[in-house]
Amino acid sequence: MIHIAAAALLLLAPAAARAGCVWSDLVTEEARAAAVRPGAPRVNFVQDEVLARGCPNESAACRARAYLTPGDVVLTGPSQGAYTCAGFVGARGAATIGWMPTAALLPLPEAEQAPADWNGQWRAPEQDIAISSGRNGALRVKGDATWGMGDPERVRRGGVNIGQVAGEARPVSGVLAFSEGEDGRTRAYEAGDEFTCRIRLWRRGPYLLARDNNGCGGHNVSFSGFYRRKG
Repeated sequence: MIHIAAAALLLLAPAAARAGCVWSDLVTEEARAAAVRPGAPRVNFVQDEVLARGCPNESAACRARAYLTPGDVVLTGPSQGAYTCAGFVGARGAATIGWMPTAALLPLPEAEQAPADWNGQWRAPEQDIAISSGRNGALRVKGDATWGMGDPERVRRGGVNIGQVAGEARPVSGVLAFSEGEDGRTRAYEAGDEFTCRIRLWRRGPYLLARDNNGCGGHNVSFSGFYRRKG
């Protein structure tokens, strides 16, 4: 009976206590934008089980130092119990990811993106993507990424890995996707393989989301993540 009771408790335990909240939970086509509701002067992120045992919950032990204020817009992923996985990029490009109380978030309506809405300089930690208007409604994409730039010792000894991506394509059903050909020409996303740089981009609220196949640069270099427009 003891073992059966223990198994039952595991089945009934909140999923939030066993789930993580990382960038890959946010960079999906199911992700949505939401604004922090008016009310409290600040809403703190809540730590995950990986960082503090038993979290997320409303205790002070789970409360992270990072917080947002009403009107701030986050990228939201899966919800677990009373919390939603959320990510925010500040004015300086720094990203914060963690749980937020679902009740504090107001989902924003999805807006149809015109080609010009993609244009601009987009940045994330160690990642930059520039998008501009191309020919016949296409968009030009050019990006640079690094791995290890935040490690002064690695920078000192020249151990920073780099990557680049470039292509021109039209958004289809809200997704801008392509692969790079050996001749430098843009190819359809499906035409690439595991050794070809392939990338998918889409918009949610003020964010640009990207997923690549880890084939667009040196070891550990990736453009996958969520970006905010500069300026």
